[in-house]
Amino acid sequence: MNEPIRSVEIDRIRLTGLELRPERAERIQTLVEVELQRLLERDGVADGLVGGDVPSLHVPAMHLADPHSDRRVAGSLAHHVALALRDIGDRK
Repeated sequence: MNEPIRSVEIDRIRLTGLELRPERAERIQTLVEVELQRLLERDGVADGLVGGDVPSLHVPAMHLADPHSDRRVAGSLAHHVALALRDIGDRK
């Protein structure tokens, strides 16, 4: 069994096609970290990612049903990041 996730830290999220003021971008980044940590704790981390850092990650384009809700934007981003991380971990 894997150790529990201790922390998820995101240095930078680069979004295209969505104009955000700096304070909103910072809030969304924090919400993504929290939701991503929750998802990874719930679903586990692929063995290939245990104990390591991911220097960069590309998440394919996604459609945001409600781009005005910080929680929905963050939840969708976290879900897509978790899927991309799972894909990387499975390939290692």
